[in-house]
Amino acid sequence: MRRALPLLFAVLAASIVACGDDEPESTRVRGDTLTVYASVPALGAEARAGRAAEVGMRRALAEAGGEAGGRKVRLVSLPSTRPGDYTWDPGTVESNAARAADDPTTIAYIGELDRGASAVSLPVTNREQILQVSPADTLTSLTRRPPGRPRAGPERYYPSELQTFVRLLPADLGAARRAVADLRAGGIRRLAIVTGDGIADHEFEAMLLGLIGTGQPHTVDRFAAPDQDDDPDNVGDLANDLVEANPQAIVYVAVDSRPTRAVLAAIAARLPSVTLISGPAAARQHRLLARSARCARMLGHEAMRLTLAAIDEAGPDRRAVVEAVKAAPKPVSACRQPAAAHARAAARGTRSPAPAGVPGRHGRRS
Repeated sequence: MRRALPLLFAVLAASIVACGDDEPESTRVRGDTLTVYASVPALGAEARAGRAAEVGMRRALAEAGGEAGGRKVRLVSLPSTRPGDYTWDPGTVESNAARAADDPTTIAYIGELDRGASAVSLPVTNREQILQVSPADTLTSLTRRPPGRPRAGPERYYPSELQTFVRLLPADLGAARRAVADLRAGGIRRLAIVTGDGIADHEFEAMLLGLIGTGQPHTVDRFAAPDQDDDPDNVGDLANDLVEANPQAIVYVAVDSRPTRAVLAAIAARLPSVTLISGPAAARQHRLLARSARCARMLGHEAMRLTLAAIDEAGPDRRAVVEAVKAAPKPVSACRQPAAAHARAAARGTRSPAPAGVPGRHGRRS
């Protein structure tokens, strides 16, 4: 019996260690200084917005005396773009998030400003249960399952199973619903959707198609928007395809760029009576951000202020900061814009509708 006691104690000790492995790892940040990382565009179409947002963040931090929760707070700003980029770069955004996740002093991450970019950074920061506050990313699937994309639920962004993401602008779903409601209210039967190649662009198109379902509009033609580096002739090809499709309305979902502006000008010239919806809301929002330093500065200020308030409430603990943000009233941004910019016009003539899926260089059969 005495020989069995050491073996029994060893088994009990091993059981205690095994049970300890199931305990949640502490998310408390040690040290005298907390770090807030920010991922903002430094080059390309929204470089001005990125600089202005950083100014807003630093102003909010200065107003708080450079501290929160009894600790000093420092802001580390990282570029989400590379030299030569027009918009955000996925590899750069992922690297920004990884740097924040690897830093034991990180308490929060402010990003992204670009639509869809948080789909890359959020899974990385979430693994470490870091609060992520986005000033302007309106990708719907970050917080709920979008209609038309049953496999694109938000759970893929949260490997820790803790919801750590907060946004300042409303998700694109509301804009998609309003666009479909407007199309039906206007009696639109023939629709064309022109879609860019971004994550958020494809998701918005899928939401439109999911919400339309088998209802009105009955005919939907889908086209690919020209890329930033596309040949100018492609703009004319797309305009030709749209004229051939003969839609009563066009929903244009792509990043604001020279090709986008050229296509919209061609539509206005060759299809003057078509109803144009240049949505979603975020597309208009980002055009505003690119031109209005004041708006971007306000969003950056709001993101930092919300973050510091949560740290004051919860102290230097990542999970507690996340819970504090969830419980706090969300700020209503003064930069919110209407869901879509409508160029209203009468329905096109009395010509018979073109068949669905008109092929062409840009066309994709529906």
